[in-house]
Amino acid sequence: MLQVLYYNVFSVPDKIESKEVLPYLSKEYTPELFQKYRNFGMDTQNLVYDRTSTIPHYINIKPNLAPIPTTKSFSKSFEQVIEERCVELLSLDKVINVVWSGGIDSTLALFALLKFANDKSQIRVYGTYSSILESGDMFDRYILPLGIEYKISVTKTKEFEETDQIYVTGFMGNQLFGPTDDFSKNSSVTLFHHQFNYEDPLAHYSKCITDEKLEFLKPMIEASPKKIETVRDLRWWFIFNLDWYTAKFDALVTTNNRDNVYHFFDTEDFQRYAITTTKPFTKEVGNPLTHRWEMRQLIEEYSGNAHYSWNKTKGVSNLSNSNPSWMFLLEDYSLVTSKPNHNIKEDLRLVG
Repeated sequence: MLQVLYYNVFSVPDKIESKEVLPYLSKEYTPELFQKYRNFGMDTQNLVYDRTSTIPHYINIKPNLAPIPTTKSFSKSFEQVIEERCVELLSLDKVINVVWSGGIDSTLALFALLKFANDKSQIRVYGTYSSILESGDMFDRYILPLGIEYKISVTKTKEFEETDQIYVTGFMGNQLFGPTDDFSKNSSVTLFHHQFNYEDPLAHYSKCITDEKLEFLKPMIEASPKKIETVRDLRWWFIFNLDWYTAKFDALVTTNNRDNVYHFFDTEDFQRYAITTTKPFTKEVGNPLTHRWEMRQLIEEYSGNAHYSWNKTKGVSNLSNSNPSWMFLLEDYSLVTSKPNHNIKEDLRLVG
């Protein structure tokens, strides 16, 4: 039986008692474990998977695909890690389509690659109308004048059609750096880590988590390579540890040419930097325009656009394919799609 890379949180939990889901339940599955995930809101909007393997999951998700790296002797600066990632991607000697959403992560990836490319024509922009709506001024005044090729797609679907080229996304930037403070008080964002808010992000994390959740999640909190003390620390650890599989695999569901898709921030050294840096990810407590300030600083340096760098708010910027019937992305990248539901409560007694 193939293991699961990723599953659809909007379809699988509702079919937990069906014959379609039964083969993909983990050996740790129990109705009680599943109910904890439900009660704690752990996978209502995004898949959460504990990379430290201290918290069991009810789905048979393939482990150790993104282990948290050791940090011994690591001392690189953020800009050094950026440069080394650019050199690595440029050395593939292929045309690089930067999947530009208009957000901070993909914008930094684009201008960093342009900075370190000997031949600027190696870099192209792949965007959508949503990219233009999000950051049209950046596109008009700072990207178009560079004369690089671009493709602006009408839809958000992932049409990665050029098999001799690579596609570089801005994924994992969010997983590396937060958001650490509560920037979503007036939004409808309900991802797992957004539950953990408090008026003072520097207060002890026990202020933002119930005793019941803490009892379940404490082994994972204690497994962090970076000491978790504050609300800010807890929010960072939950997204860094629990949301990595979502970022890694969501973009690959029904994606063409997936072997040539690279997430810019998906490297061990970026993770090592996030774990070891003593600099706060948000320079001014509670001020979203100072969050990811090192990224903003480099965008200004590489692009020359100070206004974007220090006025761009964080948004949800994703390419997606609408396919509500899919359930599981398996390790061979095949999809298990939904069929009419069959209730088999009795069969579940055999699991585990």
